[in-house]
Amino acid sequence: MVTLISLLTFIAFYLLYGTSKKMAFVGELGSEKWAGEYKKIAQLTGLALMIFSLGLSCFYWGLGSGTFSFLVLLMTVASLVILLAPLRFLNYRFLGILFLCAVFFETFLF
Repeated sequence: MVTLISLLTFIAFYLLYGTSKKMAFVGELGSEKWAGEYKKIAQLTGLALMIFSLGLSCFYWGLGSGTFSFLVLLMTVASLVILLAPLRFLNYRFLGILFLCAVFFETFLF
């Protein structure tokens, strides 16, 4: 569940980051071009995913802890996206390996 919340938060923030004018366009994932063409739809989708992720977080951890955990997760994801996107580290291979490791750790260690 934590991995799903993290993944939804990442997708939501990356969509919102893709609609920003300050984004350094790298085009690694392919969603950047779509977000640039359909800015309003991408913003609404990103906000909907962000709210859904917040709702899942509050459902999983409770209202206070879920909100705090979501904000910490959002700050972490936002920092990583802003730092790693211009360096072209965010590609399908890196994100796939990261997601599989997170699922493995969540399943077998927790």
